[in-house]
Amino acid sequence: MLVIFSTSAFAQKVEHGVLVGGGIGFPMQDSKQLIPPTNELRYDHNLKGNGMIGYRLRFLPQRKHFFDLDLTIGFQGMSTQKYVPFLSKQDGIYTGNGGDEFSEFVMPISIAASWNYRITEKFFFGLGIAPTLYVRPQAVFDLPVLAKVGYRVGKHCELALSYQYGCLDVLKHFNKGAANGRKGHLSDLMLSVYVPF
Repeated sequence: MLVIFSTSAFAQKVEHGVLVGGGIGFPMQDSKQLIPPTNELRYDHNLKGNGMIGYRLRFLPQRKHFFDLDLTIGFQGMSTQKYVPFLSKQDGIYTGNGGDEFSEFVMPISIAASWNYRITEKFFFGLGIAPTLYVRPQAVFDLPVLAKVGYRVGKHCELALSYQYGCLDVLKHFNKGAANGRKGHLSDLMLSVYVPF
């Protein structure tokens, strides 16, 4: 009898389910690399669409204020062009010398914790942090802050749009081979679907 009561009380306080999402990324460059003329390298990053899959634990789901704990693994492709900018004598504008181009596969593992507030019964916003370990292309830690808005479509479906801003210089830790010398951090905008059980 006590076990049944405890299980029922736990179910009312915690909700859980699968989390999937996709979006786009934004590599933030070191501003010193973007002001020519310079002998330093410049990097133009092109982040392809990113995705993630994970699991969510939602605490106090019936209340106006509730908390989410998201365990996710992400995947993203990134192509990069490296070059040294220089001033063209003909038209007086800064151009690049072509440089090297290479691709990388980026894989972050994250534990995101957020505080959320219901504006209406179905619509909410949230703020939090997402400690992240990038396991590819190099092992490096980041501590992004996040903001999100969400809408509960039904009992077993919720949509959310979130933005994460990476606070640490992640790109400098990816410096190997053709990438040597770059600096900057990663951020992303993602649309996710949460399916509670």
